[in-house]
Amino acid sequence: MIITITPNPAMDESYVTEEFSIGHWYRAKSVLRSPGGRGINVSIILKQLGYDSVSMGFLSGHVGEYIKDDLLSRGITTNFVNIKGENRTNTFIRDSHDGAETAVTEEGPEITNDALKRFFWKLEHLLPRATAVHMGGSLPPGLPDTFYRDTIDRIKRKNIPVYVDSAGPELTLAIEALPTVVQIDHRFINIVRNIPLSSLDDLIGVSKKIFDEGVDWIVTSSSEKTNLFCTPKGMFLAEMIFDKPRTYRAAGDALVAGLMVARQELMGIEDSIKFAMSCVIQTVCSPQKGLPSRAAVESTLGSVAVNKI
Repeated sequence: MIITITPNPAMDESYVTEEFSIGHWYRAKSVLRSPGGRGINVSIILKQLGYDSVSMGFLSGHVGEYIKDDLLSRGITTNFVNIKGENRTNTFIRDSHDGAETAVTEEGPEITNDALKRFFWKLEHLLPRATAVHMGGSLPPGLPDTFYRDTIDRIKRKNIPVYVDSAGPELTLAIEALPTVVQIDHRFINIVRNIPLSSLDDLIGVSKKIFDEGVDWIVTSSSEKTNLFCTPKGMFLAEMIFDKPRTYRAAGDALVAGLMVARQELMGIEDSIKFAMSCVIQTVCSPQKGLPSRAAVESTLGSVAVNKI
């Protein structure tokens, strides 16, 4: 059983308009609503790949009810902590002419100490059956920056692989707890670790440093179509080939979900990278959230080039 943790769930509302610009009125050509947040996105994609998961986090209000009902309708098990307030709504506007996407995200509801204690109680009861845990996304008000680090510490006591995808101080602290796999946006390295990203060598240096600290895998984006993988077998640069992406919004979630499946199935290093990147291809080109099917992912494995560096 895989557990996904989304501390700040959301309802994602995506609107498609023509030639969007600030200060004008538009009638949307299409509207798509779905549950959102990194862990929730990973649960959705895992289900599309044929894997069950339990989705955890904090739910509140009418948006929280929508998120829970939608996940259950997809066959995803939920074990959220119910709190007061209202979960956030994230709004995305995509220009159908040039594909540019504008986003407005909300902060999220306040998490109390009592809610945090209930979350850890639920997690402790699920961990004995877990084969892997994913956690990611922003932290809502009330949760300390140490949330991911403290959660990783609890999971590692059970010798369960942990996947983390976040940013800011909470990711810096999470890395201190030495999760199994960390996905890092290159902007995080630039802003938080104050390292210039003028070349691929900078990314390699930072990834190698985090690897030497004790993290097994580090995945770093170097461009929209290229990712750097630092693994126990060395450094690999993977590049995708595709045309006309619809959105990159869930690309990182697809990559982590694909990597989780690959590692669950004991694929080799390069095969794992190809599978994860192929999940990204299918996700960024899909009109719906996630990917069409595992068969679709396997059909584009040849569109990923992996080179050891």
